[in-house]
Amino acid sequence: MGRRKHAAGFWRQARRGAAAVAILVLLSACGAAGHRATGTSDEPLVLRYADYTSAQSGDGFRAFAAEVTERTGGRIGFDAYWGGSLLTGTDMASGVRGGVADLGMFTATYYPSEFPVTEWLSRLGNLADTDYPRGVMQANAAQADFAMSSEEVNSQFENRGMKLLFSAHPITNYDILCKTPVTTLADAAGKRIRSGGGMWDDEVRALGMTPVSLSIGETYEGLERGVIDCTLASPKTVTSYGFWEVAKHYTNLPLTGINAQYIVINQEVWNSLPVEDQRVIWDAAYLWFQGYLEYEGLGLEKVLVDTGASKHALKFHDPEDGLLTTLKNHHASVRAALPSLAPDRIESPEQMLRDYEKTMGTWHGRLAAMDLGFEGTNGRVDFTEYAAEVRRTVFDRYRP
Repeated sequence: MGRRKHAAGFWRQARRGAAAVAILVLLSACGAAGHRATGTSDEPLVLRYADYTSAQSGDGFRAFAAEVTERTGGRIGFDAYWGGSLLTGTDMASGVRGGVADLGMFTATYYPSEFPVTEWLSRLGNLADTDYPRGVMQANAAQADFAMSSEEVNSQFENRGMKLLFSAHPITNYDILCKTPVTTLADAAGKRIRSGGGMWDDEVRALGMTPVSLSIGETYEGLERGVIDCTLASPKTVTSYGFWEVAKHYTNLPLTGINAQYIVINQEVWNSLPVEDQRVIWDAAYLWFQGYLEYEGLGLEKVLVDTGASKHALKFHDPEDGLLTTLKNHHASVRAALPSLAPDRIESPEQMLRDYEKTMGTWHGRLAAMDLGFEGTNGRVDFTEYAAEVRRTVFDRYRP
């Protein structure tokens, strides 16, 4: 089956400077050396993976790497560079394209002008269910399905020297964490919130809140000192940055999440591999996808709920109808305006939007029919049916 086609064709300046120097040096070396297509068990082909997040989130990658190494008899190995030690989030596109890294985790919203299609699609990061765990699993499967089947998305990477392996929806939606309960429009009115800029500024303004420009690293102190009353929140930000120590009220308000995570490999490297090695990498990529989902999507949610309540006295709230309806109306107005904001290269933006929504709906139905072996927040998800369905309908469709 072919791809859908609608178109014609927190690091400081010193660290960024050091990364830039490293890129220049490595680009020169990589350009001179070229790419070795195959390895042997005695002299394996070692592919460099760059990630701006911590190694703690890397179980999915490690499962992928181990599978590739085992299935190739040790002919292909990997070196992983975590925490932006090789490439930061803002360096990733140029670094993978230029050969500083062979693979990388790419967040498209860092490059809105260079990758306008994925930037435009990021405004649809609010369509999945909020039910746990099905909504998280729906969001990730649908995002991978749509991205891997979209000619526009794939061409955007291929035209810049990268091959898409898969896509993820790491934050199904943002919530809000506040120092006092916020469940109504009256509660929200005038609250100062660290929102992250862009579309999130517009969302919180629609709720009567005042966005404040703070980096993620400044948010803890901002809450502690009363510079802000609230922050956009996700399981990862609350648990990783310790926000639950200084703000105790978590409202499950479905603000737009992040659907712009892409795992890419240098196109030259990919093209140089024998097809049997491409297939090994492609097949193993599902393990990476699932591992990432288990940690980022499901595992951190469980930590937030269990540890937040038991150790940090975190209180969870649901929004009242007025607050939720106002947010949904704002999302609807954004969706209605999207066709007029589409990049020129998209010939039929309305059709592309319908396809995205249809894909999300398809995975809603599939998840509803699956037995996940899950009961309550203390249950464990059985991935058997999910893994088979995602492999069959997504990864196997585009296998080399």
